[in-house]
Amino acid sequence: MPKRMLWYFIFLIIVFGTGCEEGGNTAPETSGEETNYFESLCDSVVDQTPVPGIIAGYWSDSSQTAWEYATGFADLMEGKPMETDMYFRIASITKTMVNTVLFQLIDEGLLSMEDTLSQFRPDIPHSNSITLLMLSDMTSGIADYSTHPHFMQMALADPLHIWHPDSLIALGTSLTPLSEPGENWHYSNTNTIILGRIIEQITGKSLADELNDRIFEPCGLFHTTFPETGNDMPEPHPKGYYAGDIGYPVDWSESYDISVAWAAGAVISTLRDLREYAVFLTDGSLMSAESHAFRLQHEVPTTIEGGYYGPGILRYESWYGHLGGLPGFTSVMLRNPMTTETVIIFYNAQLNDHQPADLAKKMIDYLSRSIHAGSRTD
Repeated sequence: MPKRMLWYFIFLIIVFGTGCEEGGNTAPETSGEETNYFESLCDSVVDQTPVPGIIAGYWSDSSQTAWEYATGFADLMEGKPMETDMYFRIASITKTMVNTVLFQLIDEGLLSMEDTLSQFRPDIPHSNSITLLMLSDMTSGIADYSTHPHFMQMALADPLHIWHPDSLIALGTSLTPLSEPGENWHYSNTNTIILGRIIEQITGKSLADELNDRIFEPCGLFHTTFPETGNDMPEPHPKGYYAGDIGYPVDWSESYDISVAWAAGAVISTLRDLREYAVFLTDGSLMSAESHAFRLQHEVPTTIEGGYYGPGILRYESWYGHLGGLPGFTSVMLRNPMTTETVIIFYNAQLNDHQPADLAKKMIDYLSRSIHAGSRTD
């Protein structure tokens, strides 16, 4: 593995060629100016950038729109087209699920957002001053384990190394804190790894079981899994290309052990499963009304233009969800609970200069202009 690719194992939140053929659209047919525009946006990305393929969806409950679209290549070598039913590494969108379980345990009286880390992990520096809320909204000051020199050395020497969550926590917490607890927002995967371990400590069950029992099964996410280790993906899935810069399109889809992300980003899902989950995430049915209101109202400024971060959830304008990125895969899932619209986009590439969030912003801006122009009644 080229040394320059080492840095692409850093699982940071993702901020707002080659020509490809259009893939299949297996969703119910829809018509209208907006879906035609969305298709042209997707096609322009694969035509004008190195992004091999895109899976995208837009749904509006009020207008009964159900648009699902695939374009470009899932496999560059074989010329296999992208399809809307393919499995995908959703990366940091996983964080919304882990934090949802955290809120459920709070509703059950087992935890409080004001609990300090010292109650669970007194071995972590400054644990007396760090609360669960600070871990959840990324203001703990704890550094990202993926920036530790040992992590980078191991990623280079042994990409299939199986990481124990406590090893990742040890790496992140051994680094100099990024700020005093509660002082500033710093996106750090270590925070969510710690929350995952606290969930296991409180419930006595694996995080995988908790996610399955509390989210996947109740929400009917039958094509969503949380592999704790391993590098394989269920079929059908696209090849995942690139890990930061353009260069040669290396297949990253099964080149690293997913334990490297664990609670911070290990979930594999599909477009339609995420569509269902986005509704549950934003309508409040997964937790008490009090917890849901707090989750959407508590937010801190971020380094993402127009973005605010709450307890395991990102807000952009009136849209809530998260972004995700792993070598070979980038994604965005956003839902506007006011207009009951959902946008989900997958790229089978991780490119610094070409992100699904950029495409989502164009779609959202178009929808906003349509409302102001009076062409929509959502």
